[in-house]
Amino acid sequence: MKSGKYKKQLEKKSEKNIFEIRKPNILIPYPGPYWEDGSQDIVIYLRPETNGVMVESTLLKVIRKNELYKKNIRIVYLANLPGDFIIKNKIVERHYSVKLYFTVGGKDVFTPFMKRKFEEHFGIGFSSAFIMGAFEALDFFKLNYDELFNIWVPENDVLTINGQSIKKYRNVFIVNYDVPAILHKNSYKTDIAAMIFRSTLNTGYFHSMITEMAKACRITGILDPLKPVERVFHYSKSPYEQILDSIGYIYSLGSEHIEYKDISFFNYLLFKGLNENDVLNIINHPIMHFKDNLSVTEENIFLYTTDMSYSEAYSCLSAVVSQPYLTYRR
Repeated sequence: MKSGKYKKQLEKKSEKNIFEIRKPNILIPYPGPYWEDGSQDIVIYLRPETNGVMVESTLLKVIRKNELYKKNIRIVYLANLPGDFIIKNKIVERHYSVKLYFTVGGKDVFTPFMKRKFEEHFGIGFSSAFIMGAFEALDFFKLNYDELFNIWVPENDVLTINGQSIKKYRNVFIVNYDVPAILHKNSYKTDIAAMIFRSTLNTGYFHSMITEMAKACRITGILDPLKPVERVFHYSKSPYEQILDSIGYIYSLGSEHIEYKDISFFNYLLFKGLNENDVLNIINHPIMHFKDNLSVTEENIFLYTTDMSYSEAYSCLSAVVSQPYLTYRR
């Protein structure tokens, strides 16, 4: 599917009388930023195809039954975002804007680093490889969104670079095969529940909690035993991803985005001397070159800072030597 056709499809999907748009239902209002004792605000939002109430109950039960979790985790935000509100405000498209950039741009927007990693993994010259974005692949293979998403290939036929997935299927390399399905699972009738867990747990304990939540979802039948927990809910895996997730899914009682300065890690970065534009530039253009000893590596900062504390994630900025700009509009 060409980008123009895709744009028209999104515009048509967004056509709805503004007076019919429902507002977010804020059950626990966000109290504002906090990071002084090492706390992190980890955003969790449920996938639109899941049973929201049942999943919420299952996740919260894991916390309530464990004294360590109860002591170190507080729920400081809980809201239900209506599907029509999500579509009207293009929340999902903005949230996945970097992936959309590579999905629509396909082969033409690979960085030199990505080209080299592609050749090393697949053993084929980049210039001669048949590479296309997922929307184009839908038309090429005559598949629907779910069929493309569910194509199974051997593990070595999938590569993730800078947060972008490349799947080899019938000698065609498909960029971000999952994006069309992610976008089209959202409809006017599919609401999304979003939460913030304010946590002082260290990385190991937090991962243990996520593992227990996944197990509980499987026991209750919410999650297929063979599928990853990401099929049920997303959680912020790094401080910079916390900012991205908060910008997309955290709203005030007046149904407005919370102010940037009220996002905990955003607030921390302002305290450290960055200005608002500095931080937004990081979020909008997350692919960076980091100096690592005597070499330079390219990585998406959301992934590069996975499991880091706020101080560690801030310190990573001193290793940035350059930042390729992505020519898209969020």
